Amino acid sequence: MAAHLKKRVCEEFTKVVQQQQKEIATKKLRLTKPTPSPADALQYLLEFPRKPVEAESAEGVVRILLEHCYKENDPSVRLKIASLLGLLSKPAGFSPECIMDDAINILQNEKSPHRYVSWCKK
Repeated sequence: MAAHLKKRVCEEFTKVVQQQQKEIATKKLRLTKPTPSPADALQYLLEFPRKPVEAESAEGVVRILLEHCYKENDPSVRLKIASLLGLLSKPAGFSPECIMDDAINILQNEKSPHRYVSWCKK
């Protein structure tokens, strides 16, 4: 009887059980910078006119501001960017014709009450 039990135990341990391994979907890790709040962006834009900008770098600054304006959802930040575009077009040696179409497009697409306030201040 002991031989029979030993044989049975050996059979159980020598059986090969094949289990299909499930492929686990790998998670992709994305590192992103936290987006600043509209209040932070507005605070930075309010401090921007105090810093001098050279005429040579003004066009690059204008392009960066235009990119942020198209991405921004807050109307007060977009309005401040539009006013900064006007300030940046004033230095000698900068031709505002290169940004005129973009600035007009920004103001025409604005659907907030800030648009009308900005036109009334002129």
